[in-house]
Amino acid sequence: MRGIAVQKSALQTVWDAIGIPFRLVLLPQEVLPRLGWTTLEEERIRAVLPWIDGRLLDIGSGPNTLVRCYGNGIGVDIHDWGGGTMVVHDTANLPFASESFDTATFITCLNHIPNREAVLREARRLVRPGGRMIVTMINPILGGIGHAIWWYDERRHRGGMKLGEVGGLWNRNVIRMCCAAGFTLAKHGRFVFWMNNLLVFDPTRIAN
Repeated sequence: MRGIAVQKSALQTVWDAIGIPFRLVLLPQEVLPRLGWTTLEEERIRAVLPWIDGRLLDIGSGPNTLVRCYGNGIGVDIHDWGGGTMVVHDTANLPFASESFDTATFITCLNHIPNREAVLREARRLVRPGGRMIVTMINPILGGIGHAIWWYDERRHRGGMKLGEVGGLWNRNVIRMCCAAGFTLAKHGRFVFWMNNLLVFDPTRIAN
C-alpha cells in the first residue's frame, strides 16, 4: 500500500477533479493509482487520519487499511477481507475491555451494519472518557445511486445487500443514533466534493 499524505497537492486535486467520472463510477478502485488518481479509500483515510488519537478501534474495517496506515490499533469485521482484520461474529459484542481504546471509527460502513444501534453502544463501552468516535457516511440518495451503478462493488461478490443494509444514512439519523448511544457531535465536515460526511463525536454518558 502506498503512503497516504494528509494533504493533496493542488495538481493532484485538479487531476482528481478531471477524473471524477472514472474515479467515482467507471473504473474499479485498484486501477486508479496506475493512472495517478486518488482512490475513494484514500480520500476517506485522508479525511479521518487527522482526527485519530491514541489506540484505534476500526469497526467494519474491511482490508484493515486505516489501521495499517495509522499504525496503532485493531480492525474488526464480520467478513475476512484480509489485511490482518480480526474477524468476529458480531461487532456489537467485541472481546475487549471497557474503555480500552482512544478512538473508534466507522468508515463508510455504519449503513452496512444491520444492528447499528447496538454496535454504537458497544463502541461507547470501548471508548475511554476523553476519547472520540469518527463516522464517515454518504446520504441515502447518493448511496443508493452509487450502489446501483458501482459494478465493481465488493458487496456484489458476497451476494449483494443483506437485510438491514442501506445505501446510506442521513446525518440527522446518524447523529440521533450516536447521541442515543452516549456520544455528542463535536464536528461535522465534508469531503470528496462535499458528497461524503465526516462526523466526529465525543463520548458523553453511557446510555441507559
